[in-house]
Amino acid sequence: MANYPDWVLSQKKKGTFVNKVGDKYYLYSAHSERIKGTTKVKRICDGYLGRITEKDGLIPPKEKIKDIVVTYEFGFSFTAISTTKKIHTGLRKTFVKYGDFIYVSSILTYIYGLSNKELFELSYLCFHFPELDFPDVITDTQTAGVERGTRMIADTMKKHFGEDLSLLKVYFSSVNLIRINGKLYCSSMSGTVKEFSAKYLLNWEDAVWQR
Repeated sequence: MANYPDWVLSQKKKGTFVNKVGDKYYLYSAHSERIKGTTKVKRICDGYLGRITEKDGLIPPKEKIKDIVVTYEFGFSFTAISTTKKIHTGLRKTFVKYGDFIYVSSILTYIYGLSNKELFELSYLCFHFPELDFPDVITDTQTAGVERGTRMIADTMKKHFGEDLSLLKVYFSSVNLIRINGKLYCSSMSGTVKEFSAKYLLNWEDAVWQR
């Protein structure tokens, strides 16, 4: 075995090996396989684990982005859902088959001024309502329901948040879900978002995006 410093050897565990390049040390995972027809074995590298430094120890490699990064609106739609649960319940009673669709469309219309499948699929709403399918044809009854639901949501949000609503719309729009390499992450929250969340008892851990 090479004469490595103790701070390098402390990172070397069973199933790993160290490779020194110049004055830098790199750690890899590995296993051994017998060479067919001989008594000799060879080492097979299974992957790079990171660089070893005296100051920081093992520094894992940065994760490479392998796919398209997708951003989903999260902050304001989650806030609307958390604040208008009674409206959702009422719409489900009135529109038994399409209550969820009308509720989701109402939230989208409240936020964006319109509602469609594309906006739904780029919103936290698609995680909260994973089984929802947008109908190909929207009936006059459903359209009227969305118009009614939008008015109810707007009125409830205004009453609940009062003068804070305009600022809340601005700051909460910065809170997104981000899909990277198939995994979802929540963006950082500003101090103002945290202050409003505490003031209005918004519990982000109630979100159902962790799948």
